[in-house]
Amino acid sequence: LYPYKKDSYNFRMWKKYYSGASGLMGLKIKCKNINSVRKFVNSLKLFGYGYSWGGFESLVLLQDLRDNTKYTKTRKFFRFKKDEHIVRLHIGLEDPNDLVQDLKRSLKYIK
Repeated sequence: LYPYKKDSYNFRMWKKYYSGASGLMGLKIKCKNINSVRKFVNSLKLFGYGYSWGGFESLVLLQDLRDNTKYTKTRKFFRFKKDEHIVRLHIGLEDPNDLVQDLKRSLKYIK
């Protein structure tokens, strides 16, 4: 989920309101076992865990979009199935090849 990409769901809105892009994106992972997704996130070596988007370091966060707070009930942009999960990534200034290898190595936990 990256609005800067031309075939992205929100590309037209992004194009209208923004002039650039950042390293923030989301991955929609289809997996019946949430613990597999947690293992994927926790096994990443080069990504810190956190919310601070915009720093120089790469970060990852498993986003729970199914909580029942008033805020999340009013902000539904996507409809997610029971076996779909969102992992948010912020890509920092580390070597891109190292980040790709870290992600590839951790994907083995998704079942």
